[in-house]
Amino acid sequence: MQSFAGTVRAGLAVVAVLGASALTALSAADNANAAPGEYCGADRVHGLAVFGSDSTPCSTALQVADAYARGSSGSPVTVHVGGTAWRCQEQQGDPNPFDRCVATADASQWVELTS
Repeated sequence: MQSFAGTVRAGLAVVAVLGASALTALSAADNANAAPGEYCGADRVHGLAVFGSDSTPCSTALQVADAYARGSSGSPVTVHVGGTAWRCQEQQGDPNPFDRCVATADASQWVELTS
């Protein structure tokens, strides 16, 4: 009976690992268009959620978001924050569009605004 119980436990462990892997894959697919960076808060103009890349401090991300929200007319728009130019424009998400600003000098620095 112990060998049967051991076999059942091993089988359950395999099912748990496979289930967790499947959930991780589905979650990654669902978030393909989601901002993978850090949530920084809401912009003061429209209340949109602001995310910044790992290399963008939240204080900068919020300043960029506010500058873009105040000066956006058309697309793309360039805003200047802290001596850095940021190119901002609307992107097509799935299903909702979002706004993305990228530092012109360093593409690893970006900010996203989402509803």
